[in-house]
Amino acid sequence: MTIHENIDFSVVKYKGKLYNYHAYVKHLKGFNEEALKYLEQAEEIAKKDHEDEFEKLVIVTYGNFAWVYYHMAELTKAQSYLEKLEDICKTFPTASRYSVLLPVVYGEKGWSFFKVCDEKHYKIAKECFERALEEEPDEKEWNADYAIVLYRLETFGPSVCAEDSVALKQLQHALELDPENSVLMVYLGIKLHVYEQNEEALKLVNQALRLSPNNPYIIRHAARFFRKCGCPDKSLEILKEALQAAPDSYYLHSQLGLTYKSKIGKFQGQWNQDPTEVEKFVKLSILYFEKAVRMKPSSIQDQVDLAHMYAESGDIKKAEDIYQKLFEMPVTWLDDIQTIHFCFGSFQFHYKKSEPDAIKHYKIGLQIQNTSSRGNQCYAQLQKIARRRIARNPRNAEGFAILGSAHQLRKELPEALDNYEKALQLDPGNERYKSTVSDLCVPIICSTLRNTVLK
Repeated sequence: MTIHENIDFSVVKYKGKLYNYHAYVKHLKGFNEEALKYLEQAEEIAKKDHEDEFEKLVIVTYGNFAWVYYHMAELTKAQSYLEKLEDICKTFPTASRYSVLLPVVYGEKGWSFFKVCDEKHYKIAKECFERALEEEPDEKEWNADYAIVLYRLETFGPSVCAEDSVALKQLQHALELDPENSVLMVYLGIKLHVYEQNEEALKLVNQALRLSPNNPYIIRHAARFFRKCGCPDKSLEILKEALQAAPDSYYLHSQLGLTYKSKIGKFQGQWNQDPTEVEKFVKLSILYFEKAVRMKPSSIQDQVDLAHMYAESGDIKKAEDIYQKLFEMPVTWLDDIQTIHFCFGSFQFHYKKSEPDAIKHYKIGLQIQNTSSRGNQCYAQLQKIARRRIARNPRNAEGFAILGSAHQLRKELPEALDNYEKALQLDPGNERYKSTVSDLCVPIICSTLRNTVLK
């Protein structure tokens, strides 16, 4: 459904890559005949809309034809497409063959990895776009995709100032090359808002909406922009209009759920909101998150958001049922596993009032990835709980132990040792503290000795 949405509303120059991607998904589902039809459409687009670049653009499609026919055990047809590839290669002089053809392969490969949507695959996509741009530095689409990959990667890493943001620079460069690209406009607008350049940011997002008023991809990011700016009603306005054009858009339903959630005052530090209004927004948020989850059951974030809103409505059992199903799912992406533990920890802390269970899941989340954005959130929550305990009672040994464990999971061993030693001073008979102090001393002493020898 998402690929169909991309095809219907896409602003990309070469839509053939969307059909190639759709063919791959059909193949994975076992529908090889349908996969071949989408590859035929990709070939037709290259012939019809890009005649002057046909040989370059079609090589990925022909490779896909060969690949699908091979898996269908139709080896003669697979061989025929390999021969077509050989013929195309022969039309280019040997000296320039790879510099002309390889960038196209790297560009489409980068785009495919970019669509997987996690940090590991974004890094692969980044490398592919860099390889493609080495040969064709001014190619508009690769510059645009490269900019968005850099933008996404910066969201996983630590905050950087505007001067150090490679994503900001690349977004500006890509928009200079392609000044009518509404996707770049909305991403650059969001990035400028981060750096408090709000007037220019608003101008870009509004311009993107004028250029692509019904594009769900543009609308969902613009809605997020207005929500972050504290204008949820504007977000609701554009989302509902877009939903008329794309009623089956998962992303629009997800954004509507988030926007109604953002209208609940307590999440903005406002506690005097009319309870009837709060109840209405909670119900609407649940409604749209339920639709989003039905459309995309694999979305972990929407499920934890739905669980959060069930808990907010007072239905703790429904929230617990969602988390139970999530823990039973064969989730493989570390980002998703970490999200589940962080959100379940917050659920335990805020709604179940179980600090020990919250601590347990924050620690598990931090152990999974200790420098990711979710890892940072787990770390911050553990520190918050520990410092609250210490503030209430400066002789609370477990408070220092929690701080120590947070530092230990972040590989900050001297800080971990310092806090565990404080915990041990306050509770000298605690065997767990003794064992941890002993374990921490060994790598610290070894590191000190190694540095001394090197000097």
